[in-house]
Amino acid sequence: MTTRKTETKEFRFTLDEIDEVKGSFTGYASIWDAIDTYGDAVMKGAFKRSLKESKQFPLLWSHNLMEPIGIIEGAEDERGLAVSGQLNIDVQRGREIRSLMRQGAVTGLSIGFQTVREEIDKTTGLRKLKEVKLWEISPCVFQACPGAVADDVKTAITEPGEDTDNSNLIPEVKDNLSTTEIIHLLESWRLLIEQTGKN
Repeated sequence: MTTRKTETKEFRFTLDEIDEVKGSFTGYASIWDAIDTYGDAVMKGAFKRSLKESKQFPLLWSHNLMEPIGIIEGAEDERGLAVSGQLNIDVQRGREIRSLMRQGAVTGLSIGFQTVREEIDKTTGLRKLKEVKLWEISPCVFQACPGAVADDVKTAITEPGEDTDNSNLIPEVKDNLSTTEIIHLLESWRLLIEQTGKN
């Protein structure tokens, strides 16, 4: 059996409101039927099975498996994949991303997924993603698809901690792992997040 490769897809979001409470944000990580620069469109219901299997997913920085910066929840509605994310502001990178979001330097959300079912339009070449396995969601600098909007961002003012920035130690861990290894790692993180939420 062939293991499908992991893919990423970026969507633009904007920060409409900042409330100095805690490092959380809401918005959309995917918009139904929006054609991105890759010639793909996510169809309504594509995340249904993934959301049934898990309520929370890792929030990573730019898909770096060694830089988790929080957790994120998702739900499908009439517009797309609505998300509610919680940046971990006890982590240095989480505080940095919070600041960059507020500044407008980080303006995208990117989903890490595997395609389960797709349909190719023979006339236009459009790839319709009818079902995907969602693994993680990442804030990112660039986006491929317009329309995803973060409606509310809540942040907390904290003094810088003693956390160490390890980004220079990890060129891109995902480039050194096979698809199967990435899937196993993300699945372990998902189970850990679920177990933590029960305690």
